[in-house]
Amino acid sequence: MILMVGGAGQGMFPCAQALFGFRPEDAAPGGPVWDNFHLAVRECLRRGEDTAALVEQAAQKELILCQEVGCGIVPVEREERLWREEVGRACQLLARQAETVVRVSCGLPQVLKGELP
Repeated sequence: MILMVGGAGQGMFPCAQALFGFRPEDAAPGGPVWDNFHLAVRECLRRGEDTAALVEQAAQKELILCQEVGCGIVPVEREERLWREEVGRACQLLARQAETVVRVSCGLPQVLKGELP
C-alpha cells in the first residue's frame, strides 16, 4: 500500500498518476485508490464511530490520498481539533503498514518511506 499526504491543492493525484499510473476512475467506490481519506475520518467521527475499522479498510487499498489537516492555525471548534488529531493518528497507523509513504508539496514528491518506482 502507498500512502500519499499533502496539503490541499498540492498535486497529490497528478503525482499518483505520474509515479504509479493511477487514473481518476481508480478512485471510484470499490477501486484501488482511496482519495480524500481525511473526509472519511471526519464522517466516521460524526457518526460517533471508532476509526480503527476505517484504517483497516483503507489499508486494503493500493493507494491512499490524505490531505494534511494538522498544519496551520488550530481551530477554535473542539470537533475540528479532534478531527485533525484523529486524521494524524490514522495516518500514523497507515504509514506503519505502508510500503511507501510520499509527501507531496508544490507537485513534487518527497519519499518519507520506501522507494519510488
